[in-house]
Amino acid sequence: MTIVHEIRYALRQLRKSPGFALVSILTLALGIGANVAVFSVTNAILLNPSGIPHAQGMVALRARYLSLADLSNIGISAPDFGDAADGKDIFQSAGALSVSNFNLTHENANPIRLTAAKVSSGYFDAFEVRPSLGRAFTAAEDQPGAEHEAVLSYRTWKEQFGGDPDIIGRSITLNQQPYRVIGVMGADFNWPNRADLYLPLALPPSRYHDHDYRYNENLGGVARLRPGVTVERANAYLAMKAEQNIQSEGDKSYGRVSRWGMFCLPLNEFAAGPMRLPLTMLLIAVGMVLLIACANIAGLQIARASARERDLAVRVALGASRTQLMRQAFMESLLLTAFGAILGLAVAVIVSPILMHSIPRMLSAHIEPAFRGPVLAFVVLVTVLCSLFCGVVPAWHRTKPGWFNALQEGGRTGTTSAGNQRARSSLVVAQIALSLLLLAGAGLMLGSLRALQRVELGFDARNLFSGSISLPPTVYDKDEKQAAFYTALQDRLRSIPGVGSAALADNVPFSDGGGFASFVIKGRPTGPNDPGPHGGIRVVSSDYFSTLRIPVLMGRAIGDEDRKGTQLVAVVDDYLARQYWPGENPIGQYIGFDAKKGPWYQIVGMVKHAKSNSLESDGNEGYYFLSMAQSPDSSAYMLLRSSQNPETLESAVAEAVHAVDAGIPLYDIKTMQRRVDESLIARRFVVALLTTFAGLALLLAALGLYGVISYSVQLRTRELGVRMALGAQRGEVLLLVLWKGVRLAAIGLACGTLASIGLGRVFSSLLFHGVLDAVPWIAAAVALLLSVVLLATYLPARRAAAIEPMEALRTE
Repeated sequence: MTIVHEIRYALRQLRKSPGFALVSILTLALGIGANVAVFSVTNAILLNPSGIPHAQGMVALRARYLSLADLSNIGISAPDFGDAADGKDIFQSAGALSVSNFNLTHENANPIRLTAAKVSSGYFDAFEVRPSLGRAFTAAEDQPGAEHEAVLSYRTWKEQFGGDPDIIGRSITLNQQPYRVIGVMGADFNWPNRADLYLPLALPPSRYHDHDYRYNENLGGVARLRPGVTVERANAYLAMKAEQNIQSEGDKSYGRVSRWGMFCLPLNEFAAGPMRLPLTMLLIAVGMVLLIACANIAGLQIARASARERDLAVRVALGASRTQLMRQAFMESLLLTAFGAILGLAVAVIVSPILMHSIPRMLSAHIEPAFRGPVLAFVVLVTVLCSLFCGVVPAWHRTKPGWFNALQEGGRTGTTSAGNQRARSSLVVAQIALSLLLLAGAGLMLGSLRALQRVELGFDARNLFSGSISLPPTVYDKDEKQAAFYTALQDRLRSIPGVGSAALADNVPFSDGGGFASFVIKGRPTGPNDPGPHGGIRVVSSDYFSTLRIPVLMGRAIGDEDRKGTQLVAVVDDYLARQYWPGENPIGQYIGFDAKKGPWYQIVGMVKHAKSNSLESDGNEGYYFLSMAQSPDSSAYMLLRSSQNPETLESAVAEAVHAVDAGIPLYDIKTMQRRVDESLIARRFVVALLTTFAGLALLLAALGLYGVISYSVQLRTRELGVRMALGAQRGEVLLLVLWKGVRLAAIGLACGTLASIGLGRVFSSLLFHGVLDAVPWIAAAVALLLSVVLLATYLPARRAAAIEPMEALRTE
């Protein structure tokens, strides 16, 4: 029989069972569609991130201090980049970047805040991209004083300049300075994904080999590996360069004590960030759902094969070989999965945007899943695997001996049907175990999310408005000008109706900003090989602690009197005090950044520690706070506590800012409660999808169990009729059938419980509570699944108990 004939025969068989075909195709469409949707998102974020057209071979250059908390994966310094760029045998090309905010001023229009990636001249070469219009920067333009050229991102070109093809050569105003547009990047390039335009980095060439800047990590770095060079070899080179630098520092090497080093990792892995493990979990979860769906289809296939035993026996008697029967079984499965895959692809196109919308904006911004290349290959792979999985059990069944028994028994229940029942029972046990695994996973993540929501923040996020501004450095080029602007702005913010208090800070909690810095304590010299005190640093205005409602434990907060020309002051939190003044009063102590030259900041107060960026882990280090009036920064966040809905304050805040300087735009406007909630988006995303997939798996497992018990009742109709004719009560028959379902459920639950305990240990890094705390959630999953299983078993059992003995005895 040719392939064409086998396809026609398979189609005829499916047309004879339209209900089976429809249910199978829809089940597979849901399973395959969910898998393709999750894979398309995973592919866009983890494997082939959009915005990086040639990601293969690209690495991110990073630094780390293994002896210092929360510094195991940070940016690099200019000398770090210089060391990497010197490795010509390892790296084909490399680029450095830093991100800055610029205010774009259009004629007769409000200023617009843009994010600029300031990049070195080799940056675009590392990505192997060229502007779609114009050109990139030359080495001569990447020099101090010569950096007034700009390359626009495709999105900025479209949104801000209407896609004008004559934009090349035009002058634009950034931070009130003219820049000449020399290029426009293509739509396929967008790294970093929040960059609106690109400017020259313009560092002095000597900076890349100046050891004084070695531990000043203020750059990002990327590089392209030479063909044949692995990440491991590149890391060996960077480790060698780091060791050479440490040895050059002598016996009191800061790098050795702090365990400083350089390393690289694949750029797609770096781009995925905290979503890597959650997306991998979801891909595994949705794969389990597809396995359960395939097990259901395989069970239905076995049932159909049982109904067709006499037909197949006749075909064997007439000379059909086992190979032909196996090919036909696989052909039916292939057609079902092919139709399911086509419909599933349509489901994935609908579901993928919903998934992207659920992912944190900072990770999914400007990333679009594309249904081409790897995604289409994944569809083909899933289709083939599903057809094999759905067809292997029916095909094996068709090769079993005993077809003469089917002819002799006239289609009555025999050993073959009992074998079929065992196969379907095994599939149901697997479905129950997988369903419990998914339910337990969803329960573990939900319990972890609820535990996190109960964590004390250390400040009051309710009714709190926040927004950011950036001052053009060419206009506000002195500390006095910046301090005067912030003082005038704070006075205007306080006067807004409904505002109880207002403050400014260089960064606010949960803004993904802020930094850590080493400092020295006056009168306490550091010992040999001692990296010195280290902590988080914030620059804040008066009323900062009262606006956030952070309690002052000792001394006082930073006030209006702490201005330029007065004693420099600092406030520490209780974490930092316990670290460096254990059992002592830190008030009156002095800290600074240079033990020889000063200046010294007097500690005037101690406040309670507040969470800064994460509810899960905030490190072991404390914070110290400096006065914004004494040490202003070019960027600041505004904080306003209001008696009304803080979301209604945006226009009033904008008016206050523009009253001081009409050329300053607002950006990153959010309530503080929203910032805190967004820190949990990744977890909510995982919980929501795991719960959805677990519910779908539970439904499929229940349907599978219902089918097995119903089929068992059908096979045992005569037996049950004989039992009842001999005096068995209906209740006994009911318990007899229920026991079969409970036995299958017990085996599946036992396997699933063991797997769930292992799951908790494997993914313990994603759990906020301990593994023992997960026991109640696993128990709840077992109880839920058991109740659904009992319901699925009870329905056919009740039907079996209602059998009339005489009718059952007449059943063939």
